[in-house]
Amino acid sequence: MTNVNKEFVLELINQSDEPCVSIYISTEAARKGNFQKLEIKLKNRLSEAEEVLINDWDYKESEIKELLNDAKKLIDDIRFWHHHEKGLALFISKNKFDYVRFNLDLNDQVKVSKYFYITPLINELYENSQYYILALSKHANKFYKADRTGIERLNKYEVDESFDDYLDIDGQNQNIQHHSHKLSTSKTVFHGKGVVKHQSNEKLSKYLKSVDNEINKELKNKEVPLILYCDEGLFHFYKTITDYNHILDTFINGSPDNWSDQDIYAKTTEVIKDYIDNRKDNIKNEFEELFGTSKTNIDIKNIIPNAYFGKVYSLLINGTKKLEGYYDIKENKVYQTEDGKDTYDLYNYAAILSLKNGGDVYVLNENLPNEIEIESINRY
Repeated sequence: MTNVNKEFVLELINQSDEPCVSIYISTEAARKGNFQKLEIKLKNRLSEAEEVLINDWDYKESEIKELLNDAKKLIDDIRFWHHHEKGLALFISKNKFDYVRFNLDLNDQVKVSKYFYITPLINELYENSQYYILALSKHANKFYKADRTGIERLNKYEVDESFDDYLDIDGQNQNIQHHSHKLSTSKTVFHGKGVVKHQSNEKLSKYLKSVDNEINKELKNKEVPLILYCDEGLFHFYKTITDYNHILDTFINGSPDNWSDQDIYAKTTEVIKDYIDNRKDNIKNEFEELFGTSKTNIDIKNIIPNAYFGKVYSLLINGTKKLEGYYDIKENKVYQTEDGKDTYDLYNYAAILSLKNGGDVYVLNENLPNEIEIESINRY
């Protein structure tokens, strides 16, 4: 099993073997212990894929058996079904077999196409954002990777030392706003960009730089949120010595020393939820503000050629919508049709082209501005 991350999505879109089989199923039945229902469901979805392979791709029985063999092994694997989230996605081609578990509700569907169906994966990426946690005190530093499924401590990036002197805070920062954290009885979640005055502390600076150097072995070249759990003054001091640009302004104020990994995780869930909600709002606002201008396009017949030639800077797709057709590269023309194996979901294909050419792609399932199905923001 592979985790849903951007690297995995990019790996799928660079898959060159066709046909590509994508299967999405809801696994909610597992929550009630109804594993037999899931076994039947996967068996039926694989039968659907077989039918398409025979009718549209002229596959023989021996070829189908070879292609779907690994997936069929999962049907009777009870241990496989005992490990579940809300959904499951399988990706199958001649040289690839992989699956991912979802934390979002999924509609059961099967796609056999020239390309893997990735739009639900992109939606999962933004709804179940991975993030990191750095818990700092004068006694220790603890570093974690987390998402909506849970938390993992990354001990190998922690520094086996502490500092004796702590940060002296001179006065209060009036620009910092705070609110009580629902999951904490004595700690507070803070938000602010002000700088707390502090005295020069060479030992503290050396210690924090050592911590920062270690965790950046994991964070290097990533754009993943980092939440700090530490004293308020330490938070602002740490931000002056680090080059990592994705530390959230919202942090957990206090000492994490007496809290377990799960307690620390619980205290960050509200922070990351607010971050995800704000990011989705910002995405929608950006597209709404530019809607109807020369920088945007909502016509798939223009969006796909633009994406193919690297003109699309950012793409927003309504994840509940689909549109079948194909793009004739020689004619530079998009055709809308559902006939034959050469057709595929055009919204999904626009996402693939945009990602391949370095564009950003957002797939949201609710409250899209202007009731759009797809909208692009162009580079030029």
